[in-house]
Amino acid sequence: MLKADDVSAESRRGTIGLQSKFLLGLACIFLCFCIVATTLLYLHEKKMLEEDVFQKTELIMAAVESTRGYVREVLRPKMYEVLDDKTFILEAMSTSYISRVVMDRFQDTLPSFEYRRVAINATNPNFEANALEKEKIKFFNENPTASDWHGIVKSGNQHLYMRFLPVQYSTSCFRCHGDPSAAPQTVIHLYGDQHGFNHKPDVVSGVVSVGVPINVGLMPILEVAWKVFFITFISVFSLYGIIWFFFNRLIISDLHDLLEIFRDNLRDEHGEQLYEQARTKDEFGELATSIHVVARHLQKTRKQLEDYAENLEKKVEDRTIALQRSENILREKVSTRGQELRTLNTISELITRSVHLVDILPSVLQQALKVIPASGAGIYLLDRKKAMLVLQCRENADVLDETIPFDPSVCLPFLDEKMLDFDGFIQEAACSQISLASEEAVLVNNFNVPLCCRGQVLGVMTFVGDKLEKVDAQQQELLFSIGHQIGVTIESLQNISRLMNSKELLQSVFDGISDVVILLDSKYRIKMVNKAFLDQHDMVLEEVLNRSLADLPTPNSCPLKACKTPLTALPTSPVVEQVQNQDNNIYEVTFYPQFSEQGDVHNVVCYSKNITEKKEIERRNRQTEKLVAVGQLAAGVAHEINNPLGVILCYTDIIKENSLDNEEIMADIEVIERHTENCRRIVADLLDFSRSKKLEINRQPESINEIIGNVLSMVQQQFIKKRINLVSELDTATPLFPMDSRRMKQVLLNLIMNAGQAIGNTGNITIRSWSENAGLFIEVEDDGPGISKDIQDKIFDPFFSTKEPGEGSGLGLSVSYGIIHEHDGEIMVRSAPGQGTCFTVVLPAVQEYLTNK
Repeated sequence: MLKADDVSAESRRGTIGLQSKFLLGLACIFLCFCIVATTLLYLHEKKMLEEDVFQKTELIMAAVESTRGYVREVLRPKMYEVLDDKTFILEAMSTSYISRVVMDRFQDTLPSFEYRRVAINATNPNFEANALEKEKIKFFNENPTASDWHGIVKSGNQHLYMRFLPVQYSTSCFRCHGDPSAAPQTVIHLYGDQHGFNHKPDVVSGVVSVGVPINVGLMPILEVAWKVFFITFISVFSLYGIIWFFFNRLIISDLHDLLEIFRDNLRDEHGEQLYEQARTKDEFGELATSIHVVARHLQKTRKQLEDYAENLEKKVEDRTIALQRSENILREKVSTRGQELRTLNTISELITRSVHLVDILPSVLQQALKVIPASGAGIYLLDRKKAMLVLQCRENADVLDETIPFDPSVCLPFLDEKMLDFDGFIQEAACSQISLASEEAVLVNNFNVPLCCRGQVLGVMTFVGDKLEKVDAQQQELLFSIGHQIGVTIESLQNISRLMNSKELLQSVFDGISDVVILLDSKYRIKMVNKAFLDQHDMVLEEVLNRSLADLPTPNSCPLKACKTPLTALPTSPVVEQVQNQDNNIYEVTFYPQFSEQGDVHNVVCYSKNITEKKEIERRNRQTEKLVAVGQLAAGVAHEINNPLGVILCYTDIIKENSLDNEEIMADIEVIERHTENCRRIVADLLDFSRSKKLEINRQPESINEIIGNVLSMVQQQFIKKRINLVSELDTATPLFPMDSRRMKQVLLNLIMNAGQAIGNTGNITIRSWSENAGLFIEVEDDGPGISKDIQDKIFDPFFSTKEPGEGSGLGLSVSYGIIHEHDGEIMVRSAPGQGTCFTVVLPAVQEYLTNK
């Protein structure tokens, strides 16, 4: 801002300065900019609102006209066709009535829309055109090419966006709106014969209007416009202030400040101020006058300096002598401080060389004796549990006791106050002992330094000798620094020891996890793995650290490499994924992100768990539950169908007896019998399937080889005809196993027959049996076309079959699965397209049977 003198100078000149003109014009430009920007924004937003509302009215008009068109072109002609021409149902045949009723329901849901269909001389007086609507009817009659009119109309205290469409009566409308004598009696009865008739074709007699209140839409636009105006005004006002500030600061203010310096400090030889000489001049004239005065002042000052030059040499000589004395004193202090710093550096090096106090303390004690005039010293460490100071090392100080009672709480107030008289309070803490020496004559000569860290006394370093009174305040500070450094070292080594113990404990826990755990950095390089990972892949820790998972030469397949989660993008939340490796083992892999203080992911914990056995158990449970449920359903369906089938077969026999001479009927009856028998076979399979879930297994010691032989003898001739070779590889040493022989024959027969049907003609079926680990194993393998992977998961489902319709019920493998499950066994399939199929049955030995045996 201008100073008071500047303002008065401006007023004396009596004219508007360049600064005032510039700022006034700039203010007008900024104000116009705010008004124009706000107006353009308001017009744009209003236009967008009108376009949005127009689209909504377009949808409403289209929906209404669609309804009217359907009534006019489809429903009403159909009603005339069904009824006679004199019957007229208003609710189903009047397009105007239906459209109004539809829109009334529409307005119940969206009351903000207003729909009207009115006319001049309307049939219903409630829909007579008002003044605005008559004006629009007149407009459409005067402008035949206009298809609609839309715009904002003020109605009372609110603004409506209105859209009008012209209504002309077509030929089909004159049945009800032409000659009243020809109008339907229903219309005459409801509305009379005075209104709504004698309309003319191709003349706009009414309008359809849709009104939408836009006050709610205009108010936010006005609010936004005013907000933009005020924000823009404040912004340009701030810019105006910045421009005014820099213009005044860089030009006017600096010039005035410069002149003020001259006015306050420069005086002429008569003692008058410069301001009195230049008060009638402008800024530049005043500046020129000031420069002339400065020049004269410099000339005068130069003459004075020449006079002082003769006496300057003597003054400089005296000053030089004083500086030399100060330099010598500083050199002595720097030498002393240098020795102290070297001592501190040596102590620091000694501390960092070892992690054991027994190696550090003696050397530190020797270095401390170099800077203190003492004959000997010793270091005690505090045993808090016993409240005792225990001597750790000594140097020429045999008089020191091995242990001294000590109360560290006495030292805390003095440590908090950072007092240099630490020798006194250490003696006070030594449980009423005046000194740390045992002889009374030596007590007076002891000097004690606390070994402290973070306000806690960890020990004491004590010095003995006859010259300890020469220790000054600076040496006391040095000793306190050494004691503090030793205290920090003691606590650090103790923390390191505890940290190492914690690390070993955590490492044992980490390695004790039986599942694979890996810690990765932000670039997916390995930082840590547990023992399970190393054992699984037969590797050592040095081979995996700082290597990426993709480049890791794992001898066994790593489940993390099979994850779909990319090993480049860092997850921001835990990611769980199930993968299957080359050994067909299923793993659940979880990625846990670890975040830094800034919220970035800097580590990822990978946890891999083998869930193959869990998945297999879940699959078996699902299959068992599915078979139980379908078995219950099958039993009910079979019993309900079996009786009607018996009735059908009974009546076919009766018809056959009465139609022996009619070959066509007999042929039809045979077709019925064949399909009925097919149904009975399916019902029988259903019953067998349901009974397989209910009947108990009668286990008896049986020879599986004999059962296989009996089954092969049953199908031998059938397979010879198909040129299918049956090969049996049976282990003769297989012992007797507890099983239900009848049910086991059913399973083997089903598996062998399925294999034969899969081969078709010409092939091989191999049946194997052996015992292993107190279990019985049976394999039925064929060299047929194989089974695709997507079908293998469904083959044990009830009613699932790959055979042609009518060739199988899809219950064979389901029944077999249930029988083996009742034996507490397993049935598994191994197949691939073009490589044949192998079914494996595993029966465990029953403990009760083995015990009895």
